[in-house]
Amino acid sequence: MIRDFDLADFESIRKLLSSIPEAAPWSADDFQLALQRNLCLRVAEESGIVCGLIVFRIMADEAEILNLAVDSNSRRRGIGSRLISESITACKAAGVKNIYLEVRDSNEAARSFYSRMGFMGAGQRRQYYRQPIEDALVLRRTLE
Repeated sequence: MIRDFDLADFESIRKLLSSIPEAAPWSADDFQLALQRNLCLRVAEESGIVCGLIVFRIMADEAEILNLAVDSNSRRRGIGSRLISESITACKAAGVKNIYLEVRDSNEAARSFYSRMGFMGAGQRRQYYRQPIEDALVLRRTLE
């Protein structure tokens, strides 16, 4: 089930993000700020357990995926695809023409996943990531 994030989910999401080395770590303050700024936060839940998260924002006719994480034990079961698909549906309804995201240059699995989801290279950000310092690839998906 994909549903809206609730602050009661924070501890589950904190554990999820801390278990994934590639995931961007977010604090409770980050989530509260995201909710105050009307970012879209959705969680994937199976049998009452949160196993995935997507955070995105819509700005005029563009959107940006800020965070996507799926529990390592729940991967390859379509959860990430469903999170992306539901985000795309929301973006289309809002009139978005392009969705952007950044991914670590070294994260081959994520790059392959995003490619399957229709995202293509759009640029690079030097030394974008910390811990460790690494370049980010900017990916874009055009919506029709």
